[in-house]
Amino acid sequence: MEILWTEGPMSGRDLHILISRQKEIAYTTARTVLDRLSEKGFLKKDRASSVITFSPRISREDFQSAVADDLAQRVFDASPDLAVSAFAGLFSRMTREELDKLEALIKEKKNEPLK
Repeated sequence: MEILWTEGPMSGRDLHILISRQKEIAYTTARTVLDRLSEKGFLKKDRASSVITFSPRISREDFQSAVADDLAQRVFDASPDLAVSAFAGLFSRMTREELDKLEALIKEKKNEPLK
């Protein structure tokens, strides 16, 4: 995803070449990941030419938010107490400004109607 946000649309082969410079990975593995990201709606697969190109469907921020939401949901589903404990540990490393933003978000969520 990072390469596509930075470099723009490209073929699976070109993406594999760039990824391989940082991490040894088989072309088939790279294509499987690209196909799965496409199926999940994160990537757009363009077959207009003879070469399939991939491009991001969502912004970096939206992607990070979706990944964080998924991770948090999995952690809370596994053990809510452990998740809260882990997040509490993170709070001690946050700046005052980050904690203020978190507090404002919590207040906003508390005022929303219950589901």
